[in-house]
Amino acid sequence: MYGPQGRRLTTPMSRRGVLGLGGGAALAGMLAACSGNSASGGGDGEIGGTVRFAWWGNAQRQEVYTQFAQAFSEQEPEVTVQVEPAEYSAYLDRIAVQAGGRDLPDVFWLPANQVTSYAANDVLLDVETLPSGVLDLSAIPADQVDSWRIDGVLNALVYSQYSPAIQIDTTALSDVGIDGVPDDESWDWDDFMALAQEYADAAGDGNWGIATQASFYQHAHMWIRQQGAEVFDQEGNIGFDEAVLADWYQFWQNGIDAGAVMPPEITAGQTQWTQTNHQTALYMVQLNQFADNAGFSQGHDLQLAKYPVAPSAGEDYQFHYYTRIPISAVTENAATAGAFVDYMLNDPSGAEMVGLASGIPVNPDVVDAIRDLGDETDLKIIEMQDRIDQQPMRLRPEPPPAGADWQSLIEDTADNIFNGGQPIGDAVAAGMADLQRQLDRG
Repeated sequence: MYGPQGRRLTTPMSRRGVLGLGGGAALAGMLAACSGNSASGGGDGEIGGTVRFAWWGNAQRQEVYTQFAQAFSEQEPEVTVQVEPAEYSAYLDRIAVQAGGRDLPDVFWLPANQVTSYAANDVLLDVETLPSGVLDLSAIPADQVDSWRIDGVLNALVYSQYSPAIQIDTTALSDVGIDGVPDDESWDWDDFMALAQEYADAAGDGNWGIATQASFYQHAHMWIRQQGAEVFDQEGNIGFDEAVLADWYQFWQNGIDAGAVMPPEITAGQTQWTQTNHQTALYMVQLNQFADNAGFSQGHDLQLAKYPVAPSAGEDYQFHYYTRIPISAVTENAATAGAFVDYMLNDPSGAEMVGLASGIPVNPDVVDAIRDLGDETDLKIIEMQDRIDQQPMRLRPEPPPAGADWQSLIEDTADNIFNGGQPIGDAVAAGMADLQRQLDRG
């Protein structure tokens, strides 16, 4: 399954068991049965009946969103919300099968990397066909909404967004005589690894600066963007070369060799903050998981810092990662589905009931309401996202349908290098060749 930050964990029934390495192509095949039969978003605009809502998350997130969904029924007594949550991997398997069987939930979440696969197979409703007045997007900047279009169609609104950052356990640093947080407006990758090394040396045996993050695709994505490259270009081609990715893995190998990075044989694949038992002081975090980490680390002061920057990086390397909230194109109750999406995006009760459970809401009014509630951890997350958002961000093209599972390249190549002993150059070349074959198959 996947952890809160999207890192795939090994389970007997992994998503790759269903989709295989050619995840995008296999997914497209499962969706093909639904293509070409999109239901109209028109109708009389009456709100009522049952709306099915599906999302992913751990038990806590499932409880939070169940309560939030049920609260919609209190506002709209003629509506029943049927909730269909699941853990991440099981969730993706299920909705792929549901799409192929023309049984998608009325409203559901999609991770950013999957959206083009579903859009290409016409299973997502164009929300601009909804009855007038059902969905209000006026609180969200119009240019931001426009940027969510897939091939010009507004068929997968964004529910929440977040960026990668660095998490620093200042308590752990202070305990070994390292005070303060680095100047995150000026540090580079050498500075970052130097801090990891300093902590590892000071903390002694059984402690390291950081667990290897080489297999976390969103962080590899940041590395690629800082080199002026993209994972995919706007035409759907691979947008980086082997040397860029090889340097990413070499960075982590150098840290392991120096003793700054927890070796793979110690982590045994358990590299999330909640799994390393405070044997490290640093972590590459998705802002949507910081609250969970802070809750796990009671008694530790966790701070956030911006990413270290490659010397050659431009200013526009930052990016948002999206949680999309589409409506099924074959929904029989488009108006009610649209009203529920409107509630999810705009209702102020989300600030207290949901908060930042899945990242930063896209509605700035909801974010302001969360800010006013004054939770210290939430404020750290919002402040960091605000700082990141002050930087320009160049367009981040979504993977093409055939590249929907591109993160397998990052994860499998890391496994081949750090667990399989394959030379970095060979592993990267093989992984990229596999991805190219996936793209060529379409």
